[in-house]
Order: sequence, then C-alpha cells, then structure tokens
Amino acid sequence: MDIMTIYLAFFEAHVDPLFRKDTNKTIGDTLIALAYPNLIIIGPPPQFADLIIDVNKEGLVIEPDKYPLYQFLEENPEFCESMILRHAGLREIFEEWMKK
Repeated sequence: MDIMTIYLAFFEAHVDPLFRKDTNKTIGDTLIALAYPNLIIIGPPPQFADLIIDVNKEGLVIEPDKYPLYQFLEENPEFCESMILRHAGLREIFEEWMKK
C-alpha cells in the first residue's frame, strides 16, 4: 500500500459509510470540516490546536458546506496526508490506528 493510500485508508476507517455524505466528521475529539476552500480542524480539548488548510484547486468550484468531506478526500487524497502530518491530535490517532 503506498503512503497516500494509507492516509486515505485512515479516513475510510473513521468515516462510517452512513455519514460519508456529511461535510464534517469528528475523529476522536477532533472535528474536521470542509468549508471550501478550506479544511478546518478543531480540537482536541483542552488545547484546541486548531488548523486551517487551504485546499483551493484551480477550476474547482464548491459551495461551502455543500460537498461531502469524505468524497472530497477520496478525490484529493493528498490532503489526507497534510491534515494528519500537520495536526498533532489527528497524528496521534493515526499512529495508534497504524499499530492495529
């Protein structure tokens, strides 16, 4: 499995198929929201190490809060890696998941 696939697999494992049409997802105590052109990551408490990642892509027009987060990540898996590497809370959950 290549590295990009591993990061997407993490999100696949944490987003129940029933909720794959949602624009946001909580993993552990961390909220991830797609508010295009940004991914907004909030949490976990008590430090709330928030992060905003610019995911703007030329030619892609998405109305904020109208596009499923999981679908966006499937189509743009490079942002899976970026979120995990840049957010300590997600990285910690990812590392635990990798041990399983």
